[in-house]
Amino acid sequence: ACEHGLSPEATDVDPGFGGTLTVTGDWPPADSVRDFRVVAFRNYPPEDILSEVINGSAVFSDELPYGEDRIEYAIQDESLEGSFAYIVVAQNFGEDPFQDWRAVGVYTLTGDVNAPSAVDLGSGTFFTPVDITVNFYDLPPQPF
Repeated sequence: ACEHGLSPEATDVDPGFGGTLTVTGDWPPADSVRDFRVVAFRNYPPEDILSEVINGSAVFSDELPYGEDRIEYAIQDESLEGSFAYIVVAQNFGEDPFQDWRAVGVYTLTGDVNAPSAVDLGSGTFFTPVDITVNFYDLPPQPF
């Protein structure tokens, strides 16, 4: 009856992480939020968004909606595993989609944006909540 011992039930949830973004304060004009995503970097500090994504050291969410105060998000993929040292909400603010990025929120358990928190997915779990506060007018330190 217990040939295989006790084991967790299988789930259909792909590994990754997710949570809620809370935007405090006003949004900037829509034309200065050309792209808006959660980006997770394996390395801290990251070199830059483009280099880290190209070399596989970063993953990112789908584009997030403009103008909402609370936004649910998830980054999931069947092959996602391991640790992410630095998770930010990134805003593309200018004409150059390769260079004009800034962090507008940082995942931190302590509330100190100078001390980002890591997420360890192990060998393929879904981690939540990875909640992040966003303030377009009180930016965290800029890594890229």
